[in-house]
Amino acid sequence: MDNLVKMLGVLVVTVVIPLAVLLGIWADLLPQSLQVAIGMFGVIFAAVFIVGGNLYLMYSDIKTKRYSK
Repeated sequence: MDNLVKMLGVLVVTVVIPLAVLLGIWADLLPQSLQVAIGMFGVIFAAVFIVGGNLYLMYSDIKTKRYSK
C-alpha cells in the first residue's frame, strides 16, 4: 500500500500538476503575471539544471582523474 501511495504522489507531481498549469495557461484561466512567472521559472530552472549537471559531470571527471595521462 505504501508503494501505491508513493506512485500516486509521483504521478500527481509529474503529470497532473504540470498538465493543470499548462491547461490553465492555454485556456487563459491564470493571470498573466502568474503565466510570466511560471515561464521565467521554467527557463531559469532549465538553465540551472543544464549548467549544474555539466559542472557536476566535469567535477566527477576531474575527481576520478578520467582524462589524466
